[in-house]
Amino acid sequence: MDDKPYPRPQRTKRSPLRLSLMALGLAAILTGVGLVAVPLIGVWQRGHADQTALSSWQKGGSNALVGAPAVSTPAPKTALTCGSGSPADYALVTFSSPASEHYGGVATDGTWDSLHNRSMVHYTGTPAPGQQGNSIIAFHREPDYEHIDQLNVGDTVSVQDRTCHTFAYKITGRWTLDPNNVSQLVPTTGHDLTLITCTPFWVDSQRLVWRASLVTTTA
Repeated sequence: MDDKPYPRPQRTKRSPLRLSLMALGLAAILTGVGLVAVPLIGVWQRGHADQTALSSWQKGGSNALVGAPAVSTPAPKTALTCGSGSPADYALVTFSSPASEHYGGVATDGTWDSLHNRSMVHYTGTPAPGQQGNSIIAFHREPDYEHIDQLNVGDTVSVQDRTCHTFAYKITGRWTLDPNNVSQLVPTTGHDLTLITCTPFWVDSQRLVWRASLVTTTA
């Protein structure tokens, strides 16, 4: 029997190149996770803000609003207040189509930067609902309006302001445009509403644009 001890196994030293490659791979994985997680967190935060604003608005006097009003009524003799307690909530927007989705949301008033925190914005400086000119409202499809591409010519959009006036617009035109095509955002001489969102859903490479004309005003 051999009395010599067995040799101890030698530890394999990892080369600096291998360690560098492993570090780069880990960094790439973490970067990929961040690229996916950050937008999803943003969508979740916007969705939460949207639901809070919608719930608050509905408690403030617009519970009876469902789709577009059918008949005009005289203006109220006393001033009424609708909406929420937040001055950031500008107007309630509801869509008649797709009817099964009951789409509606509260727009804030601001620039495109407002879309970082809210899903819908009335572009500041364009006419208020019901006024002459081209009132512009832009919104994200994610997370609240996945099937809004079913909104077509002839459908209606209702906008209720903070004085409890509801303005019903009928869709008269619809376009799919490149992001740099802003031809539909110019001022008009009618009482118009222009809606903008991204398409396809989650891809956002193009823009869906609708033009609508005022048909009724209800107080």
